[in-house]
Amino acid sequence: MDKNNTRRSAADWFNEGLRCFNKPDGIGAVRAFEMVVEMDPAYRHEDGDNPYFYLGKISEIEGRIDDAIMLYSSALTLNPYDEESLIGRGSCYTVKKNHEVAVADFKKVLDIPPKIRNAPLKDVLYAIAENYRQQMDYPNALHWGEKALSEDPRNYQYQELVAEIKKQMQGTL
Repeated sequence: MDKNNTRRSAADWFNEGLRCFNKPDGIGAVRAFEMVVEMDPAYRHEDGDNPYFYLGKISEIEGRIDDAIMLYSSALTLNPYDEESLIGRGSCYTVKKNHEVAVADFKKVLDIPPKIRNAPLKDVLYAIAENYRQQMDYPNALHWGEKALSEDPRNYQYQELVAEIKKQMQGTL
């Protein structure tokens, strides 16, 4: 590529951002993805990815949760069913204890046809159950926790979640 940054296309910058992201070189990735956004705010790579997801992921990793939510939301403006952005934003909302919105994002992931969904079903079900548990909505937590457990009956984490929910439900009777 030409060293003169003005001659790079949005696609060139995006590919540079991916290269840096995978190194990992967060500073280089941010610089490259921000160039993409500056050149073409609606840019989508040929595989459907967009720079907002990667900027959101970097923000999330750095603990800048509000920024990450904003960036994931920008990614979802370009593609409302961007699975990774839905999961990322749902995770950030979980951290912020905005469980209702987190559950909505995770449920939207379930709307993605299984043949094209990348996230393991059991993990999405568990995330929904955990958000309901944190809200102390134990009937819904149990429903979704048992669904996760039925997908992976030997998963100790899922077993523990369901046992904890049942214990909490007995205590509220």
